[in-house]
Amino acid sequence: QLRSVHQEVAKWFHQNLLKKPHAEHARAYLKQRQLGIEIAKDWQLGYAPSDPRLFFEWARSMGYTNDLLIDSGLVAEREGPTGRPRIVGRFRDRLMFPVCNDFGEVIAFSGRSLDPESNMAKYLNSPETDLFHKSKTLFGLHRSKRAILKAGRAVICEGQIDLITCFSQGFENMVAPLGTAFTEDHARTLKRLTQE
Repeated sequence: QLRSVHQEVAKWFHQNLLKKPHAEHARAYLKQRQLGIEIAKDWQLGYAPSDPRLFFEWARSMGYTNDLLIDSGLVAEREGPTGRPRIVGRFRDRLMFPVCNDFGEVIAFSGRSLDPESNMAKYLNSPETDLFHKSKTLFGLHRSKRAILKAGRAVICEGQIDLITCFSQGFENMVAPLGTAFTEDHARTLKRLTQE
């Protein structure tokens, strides 16, 4: 169920980015970073709207329960003004990067803030779930494995946009940690492919 939810949400975020007027500034940001629409399609980049009601309306139309959405990490439970718990969307007004496992299945998201005035974190990742463990996951590895084997080395870059930019220029033996220190688990993963 969690894999299915992530796959469908990735499609929904992606359609927002490609087609919705409220994602115009996200498309402009990509253009400013010299990432065209074809690259956005290739990496299934998306947009999480600033109005979380749009996400909740779509999720209800898909039959997703609050419990399933909480388990997926896409929403969080917070204490409301009356002390009763309420459900809030985790990702708002962010450029969305689907994070995949080694098989190319979406297991999490990383969202980049598009509001330069915001005091929120620039990048926000999905929390740890049954599918996603940040300290063990390398962004782009599902696409770079063959290139790493062929090159005999892996290049570790800082973030998702760096990696996607390198790929667009033909450098594909790249991976990126998700806003965390490079861990022993990351090293073990890469050591299966290369010593360097």
